[in-house]
Amino acid sequence: MMPLLRRAFLPSLLLFASGCDNVGRAFDPSVDPGDPDPVTAESTVQDVPEGGDVRSGRPKVKATYPTGSGWPTTVPIVVTFNESVNEASILPTSVQANDARIILRAQGTTQALPCEYEFLVQGRMLVMRPVTALSETPTYEVVLFPDARDCDGVRFDVPEAGTVLAEFQANQAESFVDGRILALYPVDNARDFARESELVIVFDRPANVATLTDAHLQLQTAAGTVVPRTVAVPFSTLGVPDGRVVTIAPNATLAASSGFQLVVDDGVLFGAEGTLDFRGRTPFARFDTIAPQAPSRVQLHAPLTGFADKINLQNFATAQLEVDVPADALAGDKVRARIYGGNLATTGTGDRTFVERTTELTTSGAATVVVDFSGLLGTATKPKFDDGSLTFAAQLQRGSQTSGFLHQPDTAEPEFDVTLPTVQRVGPPGSTDGLDLWSDTESVAFYGVASERLSSASLTTTAGSATMVASSAAGRFVMTPLAIARADRAIAYTLTVTDRAGNLVAVPYAGTIRQRGIVTGTLAGTLTVEAYDEATLAPIADATVLVDNGEPTLPATAQSVPVLTDANGQASFNVTAPSHTITIVRAGYDLVTLYDTQAAFVSLPLRPATAATATWQGTAQFTPGAGVTAIVGNTAVASRGVLGVRTSNAAPSTIPDTALVPNRPQLITGFAGAFEPTANPPFSSHGAQFLGNDLLTPTPPGAPAAGGTTSHQNVRLLPSTGQITQLGVFTRDFGQATGLDLGSLVGGLPRVRMTASLRGFEGQALVGLGFATATSGTLYSVDSAYSTTIGAGVTAFSPLLWSVAEAQDGLGRISRSRVFVVPPSTILSGGGPFPLPLITAPSGPSTGSPLVDFVDGLDGPGAPQAVATIDVTATDSAGRRWVLYVVDRDGVGGTDDVQFPDLATANVQGLAAGDWSLVVEGRLWSTFFGGGVDDFQLTERIRTEVEYARSAAVTFTIQ
Repeated sequence: MMPLLRRAFLPSLLLFASGCDNVGRAFDPSVDPGDPDPVTAESTVQDVPEGGDVRSGRPKVKATYPTGSGWPTTVPIVVTFNESVNEASILPTSVQANDARIILRAQGTTQALPCEYEFLVQGRMLVMRPVTALSETPTYEVVLFPDARDCDGVRFDVPEAGTVLAEFQANQAESFVDGRILALYPVDNARDFARESELVIVFDRPANVATLTDAHLQLQTAAGTVVPRTVAVPFSTLGVPDGRVVTIAPNATLAASSGFQLVVDDGVLFGAEGTLDFRGRTPFARFDTIAPQAPSRVQLHAPLTGFADKINLQNFATAQLEVDVPADALAGDKVRARIYGGNLATTGTGDRTFVERTTELTTSGAATVVVDFSGLLGTATKPKFDDGSLTFAAQLQRGSQTSGFLHQPDTAEPEFDVTLPTVQRVGPPGSTDGLDLWSDTESVAFYGVASERLSSASLTTTAGSATMVASSAAGRFVMTPLAIARADRAIAYTLTVTDRAGNLVAVPYAGTIRQRGIVTGTLAGTLTVEAYDEATLAPIADATVLVDNGEPTLPATAQSVPVLTDANGQASFNVTAPSHTITIVRAGYDLVTLYDTQAAFVSLPLRPATAATATWQGTAQFTPGAGVTAIVGNTAVASRGVLGVRTSNAAPSTIPDTALVPNRPQLITGFAGAFEPTANPPFSSHGAQFLGNDLLTPTPPGAPAAGGTTSHQNVRLLPSTGQITQLGVFTRDFGQATGLDLGSLVGGLPRVRMTASLRGFEGQALVGLGFATATSGTLYSVDSAYSTTIGAGVTAFSPLLWSVAEAQDGLGRISRSRVFVVPPSTILSGGGPFPLPLITAPSGPSTGSPLVDFVDGLDGPGAPQAVATIDVTATDSAGRRWVLYVVDRDGVGGTDDVQFPDLATANVQGLAAGDWSLVVEGRLWSTFFGGGVDDFQLTERIRTEVEYARSAAVTFTIQ
């Protein structure tokens, strides 16, 4: 809070700072839309700063500077206190507010003059630096108002109208160019200087920073021995160091009960002519240290294994702190320990409170002391603290002398949590009760939302088990992928979760995993067809299912009576033919057909006419540069092309609006550079939302977006120097892609990307980039590289790594060739592009469902552990589509004929008559979980695609 409020009265800095704050929050991976707003309320209690101190009774102002007349117009204002104060209770609350509780004003007015507020010496010293130079005429007042408090929330003794702490005038003659010491900490002859504290010197005008060195500012023992120290200038204005304030920090703890002295000389200079006027006082100040030294460690005693410094349901009733005291501790010294946390007794968000215990040492010397807080933290039904972060603090007391407080180590994250975690839902997509997860992949990366951030989760099913990969502050979590292959029945699961404080869910959650989009089973008299919504994966009831024996005919000659799906989206048929063509029609959805399958269970997606996609908006943050733009990838992008989304030169950080498949987690990556690249390295910056802003913090993928909504997801890109794995060059012959016009390629060359197929995610994760170079004829050499950091970051999802070259000509025809990469850089190049499925243009209008002829470039049976499939998509003038999924059962070559099923005979309404746009897509893809032409999962066509080709659109007229 302090730096933000300190800048509150500098408009130019404020604009910059507020912009940075917004960016910081937008790009913070721990921030989710469901997170609470940042805490802004003022708490009466503030955690005592490390090195700070608190006293009994009311806090007091020890001294205020300057006083009297004869000060320069640049003089700062200094107020010192007898203990650490609650800084928020003194600072102004906003730029416009006139509500600081220590202000500078002209006498006779009530208006606070704008100042920068800074606290030093752990809240014992306030430095106020006027934003503009003071005037010579007014008498200025430093005023303390009510409600200023110490760290424990105790108010200063101040009347309602306030107390004037000091009066002064800035009327020094312009001829006076020397600087003076305005204030010191500690003051001359102080007897209570903490052994770990720093010294502060405040000048009445800015000193030349270059002269503020240890040669001119010395800390010495009483005998004159120089003490090793670090001299620093802690403040700046508009980026310029402010020479009015200097700190001197001893490099080691000072000796106990010993005298020290501050020695300065006129080597400290001011402006072009001035020197330090210290009136020849050598030493300038003397002071004595106190006897006790601060403890060296404070942590939770005997925490639950694996949950250091976490106070949970198992240990909160018997909580203890252990404190290490120094070797010069004495019997009779007291260890004062505190636990700070959110105040459950108040309604204000962010209110703090503490509990305190004191233990007396029975022996002298270094020791670990256990301070018992048993029974002080409340009960399970009425705890002392809110669930949330804690601060442990301890100091050593000897009589009236006290050391500074020590906090827990910087690496510790103390937490209080006596609330059991809950799982609010799994998915989406999933059931309305939030317990059943629906998936359309052969591996499920189980994910959901819990009531809080989790430390671990364990999933157990009949298909195996999974553990947690990451959890966010909003409770979102994701598990390692679970291989389920092709399951035509629900898979039962149990899920246990543990929060970050070590609380285990009382009873494991139970539900099912239901897989969609599978073609499986051996036909034995019964055929089961399932219809589901492509966007939500929910079952579709009352959809019409038609079954043709074998390949359909026009008119239909062996077609079943139409059957409507039930509440589970399923319809069953008694069949005798060895194979069938299955068509599903439902108002409000596109049509879908599986062509000539021998499977016994078929689950097919229907794309809804509305809310079929969500929209992705966001920002790619990177260091700007001439010609530098970004290419970002998202595994939920609706377009199954894998080239990523490029920002524009006009708005290089703005991700263009991009359609997403709804209800799917978003694994987002990005790269910045001069695109398209023509040389290595192909990118200069990289980032992955799931690795956090630092590319080191595991973070759940972006939350799924509901259909018709907008998902705001950002990615921060960091320099990628030294974090790139370069592949060797390989060759692709796009002359094999017969039908592709290489003379009209978009961009003039194939585009090159590196992607990873991740288990549990439908789309490809963009992990790198590359470029193609024309060599001879139709040959292109392909260079590509991937982010070593991102590649390592996705290992939990069993990635398949690919180098992808895609060529698109002016008619929209595409050939895409994916080369499998064995990490780190072994290339398995494969056969290369295959001929495009060129459609034979119809000779005239078709009466009813059309017959589509196209060149067969696939050889599914000739590819080991692979399946070749063809998608034939017709789109009518209203934008409604009919997709036929056809498996390739023959060798390459010749022409394939695909008959759209006859809907008229069964009196089923299909696409509107008129002009239909027909496109054929062919792909060869690997079957890593086994299977074949009658046993596969539809999404795997995309995830493990090796070769892809798309025809140009051809118009068919339907009567």
